[in-house]
Parts: sequence; structure tokens; C-alpha cells
Amino acid sequence: MDHGLASYLAYAIFVVISITTPGPNNIMTLHSGARYGIVRTVPMILGIQFGFAVMMTVIALGSTIVLTQIENAANVLRIICFAYLLFLAWRIGTAPAPALNKTDHADGRPIGMLEAALFQWVNPKAWAVAVAAVGTYSFLFADTVCTVLGFSGVFLLIGLPSSFLWASGGRLIAGILDSPARYRLFSITAAALMIAAVIPALFSI
Repeated sequence: MDHGLASYLAYAIFVVISITTPGPNNIMTLHSGARYGIVRTVPMILGIQFGFAVMMTVIALGSTIVLTQIENAANVLRIICFAYLLFLAWRIGTAPAPALNKTDHADGRPIGMLEAALFQWVNPKAWAVAVAAVGTYSFLFADTVCTVLGFSGVFLLIGLPSSFLWASGGRLIAGILDSPARYRLFSITAAALMIAAVIPALFSI
């Protein structure tokens, strides 16, 4: 196999694993799919995926400066990221049980597109994935806008269907969450998983 092709294949595998495995984005999407349905979760999905693509592009274009700043401000970054993550986990874990068989009524709202996009900048897993991708696979792209957009676009290409699958999984789970007690257990579990899934990434920044 050609060395260049092997490198691109390795990058594709890295993207698939980092995007599809549990983390704050996927847990939020799962919870939103269960609580609000897939259609109402679409803005959050778009915010997550395009927000992360923009973040990847910015880091890739200015990787040297950004990586230096991350290293110098690692402790502050960890505190800010984890504090906001705890807030989102609390928001999920304390959400009151909705009528899960009715996802078109005004029962609260899922996280919005802009909020989801901005969350990427304080999402420890997003930072860890972006830094790892740029630091490990930067040789695959040059410092030109077109090639960097392609580099980031791979995440978007894989991330969109992945998010819809997580939301669909949440909608399937909603069928068994037919009591406030079961829904509360699901919400608390989702919040705990959201925190647990990000701890390794949090301390690898």
C-alpha cells in the first residue's frame, strides 16, 4: 500500500473513532433525541458539527500559535471546560420528565445551534481531538485554506450521520422511558456518562 494512502486511511480511522465514540456531543445528542425527537434536535446537531469544523479549521490554520497557547494555558482551559461541562451535565440530569410520546409540544427546548457551536470551544474532548488531529496528521495538509477545509471537512462528513444515529438511538430509547422514574434514571445516567467520557480527554489537553 502506498505510504500516502496508508496515512489518509489512518486519518479516516482516527476521525471515525473520535467522532462516533461517547463524549459530551454524542451524549447530548442522545438525550435530546430521547426528549425532543430527531427533528427538534437538528439545530443542535448542525451547531455541533459545523461548530467543530470551524474550530478545527482555526486550529489547523494557526496550529503553531494555538498549540503553544493551549500548552501555556492548560490549567485555566481545564477549569473552564470542566466547569461548563458540569453545568451542561446538571442541565441534563435535572431535566423534568417530558411526555416522551409527544415531541412536538412546547416542553422546554433542546440546546440551540449557536449554543452547541460555541460549546465546542469549551468541550475538552473536542479540544483533545482537534489538537491530536492537527498534531499527528498536519503533514497531510498545507497551510492553504482549501486543503485545511478538506482536512476539517472529513470530520463534518462523518460527524453529521454519526450525530443523526445518536439522536435516532435516543428516540428509540424514548419508547421505554414511559415513567418519570425511568426518565430521571436515564437523565442522571446520561449526565454521569457525559462527565465520565470526557475525563481522559480533559487531562490529555
